[in-house]
Amino acid sequence: MKNSTRRKIKKFIEENNLLSYNDKIVVGVSGGADSVFLFLVLAEFASEYALSLCAVHVNHGIRGKEALRDEEFTVSFVEKAGYSCYVFHKDIPALARSLKLTEEEAGRKYRYECFENVRKELGYNKIAVAHHKNDQAETVLFQMIRGSGIKGLGGMKPCNGNIIRPLLNISHSEIEEALKAQGEVYCIDATNADNGYARNCIRNNILPYIAKNIQPAVVERLVSTSSQLRDIYEYIEKQAKKLYKDIVTETETACYTEADLLLKTDKVLQREIFMYMIEYMAGKRKDITSKHIEMLIQLLDKETGKRVYLPYTLCAGKDYGKIWIKRAKDITINNNSLATIEIEVPGKVELEYNNGERHIILFKREYKFSDIIKKNNCTKCFDYDKIKFMPQFRHPENGDYMWLRTDGFKKKLSRILIDSKVPVNERSSLWVLAEGSHILWIPAMGRCSAYYYVTDVTKEILYANISIEGEKS
Repeated sequence: MKNSTRRKIKKFIEENNLLSYNDKIVVGVSGGADSVFLFLVLAEFASEYALSLCAVHVNHGIRGKEALRDEEFTVSFVEKAGYSCYVFHKDIPALARSLKLTEEEAGRKYRYECFENVRKELGYNKIAVAHHKNDQAETVLFQMIRGSGIKGLGGMKPCNGNIIRPLLNISHSEIEEALKAQGEVYCIDATNADNGYARNCIRNNILPYIAKNIQPAVVERLVSTSSQLRDIYEYIEKQAKKLYKDIVTETETACYTEADLLLKTDKVLQREIFMYMIEYMAGKRKDITSKHIEMLIQLLDKETGKRVYLPYTLCAGKDYGKIWIKRAKDITINNNSLATIEIEVPGKVELEYNNGERHIILFKREYKFSDIIKKNNCTKCFDYDKIKFMPQFRHPENGDYMWLRTDGFKKKLSRILIDSKVPVNERSSLWVLAEGSHILWIPAMGRCSAYYYVTDVTKEILYANISIEGEKS
């Protein structure tokens, strides 16, 4: 390793307190350039810090002989350096289907479970992963696209709990140059070229395009911006935590605050307070986006009785000046009072109509089309790949439309309701599943937009299974 590269990494490690004397570290090693270099770096620092090291390699069951090649290479590489390598095998595609996650998400979840299990078993205190500067830029751009708030835009931390990222200040090209100079070989994962994965698309297409046509230093700029945003978020977090303790009440089944108290605070603090409330009730915040937080902020100005549904089967509402968040199963409400109902996949939604009829709808996501479901009139299927934003149930609005044919012929929802002879007094209370102004489905009428039809090229399918409860007496 060049002295300049070593000094750069050492400075980053010291500035962020990533290593301490006698640390015992589990290192994630895939066999690729980044993780091979990470292991070499930590092995080089081992004597200086009296480090204990071991490697963990996960075979994802995706690339057959190529994955086996990577496994054999990693074991040989680590053992040649004088350390132990723990190998795990998992059918990640099957795991992804069972957990209703993408293969990327399922793979990451399983890898970190393996790292943590080995860490606990050996009594080690840290886990090292090989994220670098380019990964940070990709993460920031990915979070921006998915609608994350300031925390998400801050990207990955050099140290997050017991997970450390010693390479976060150097680029992938620097890593490759260092390995080449040392004569070190490594494996190349063919799936890195598959732009069907969101991060690969950002890495292989979007960032290179920006670098070529807009900003050559796009990676540096994104990383610099993320660092500033992390500092900003840390300050906001301190203020929000103090305010949260002062104005939010937590119970076993709910958390709530006075709407007037929140209205007196800046919106940036309102957003954090709501995020903490969700996190308290759900125990996590990963799937919460700025869209969900804005729905809660809008509740502040609504009248008593308004409700919104959130991920993790949570419901928020406003009653007599109080804003609360509860688990949906713990409340009894008339859904006609809801402005919108957010769906979860997988998840369940209950719709109630003025005539007392109730629709109970189960949502799930699959990778193949079932002939049994195909013949079931109670199940609707939508091309999940065409859905850009998670749809929500709401009542008809001006500008709503639906595709009637796959060639793009569409008609206004108001016209469809007139043609279908839906009584005027029933139209405003009708439930529709909408993505923006595009109506995917009108459950009470059994009509779906032709735009979302499942075709031979569909990769993922959103299933909605509906059961109808009879009229109340």
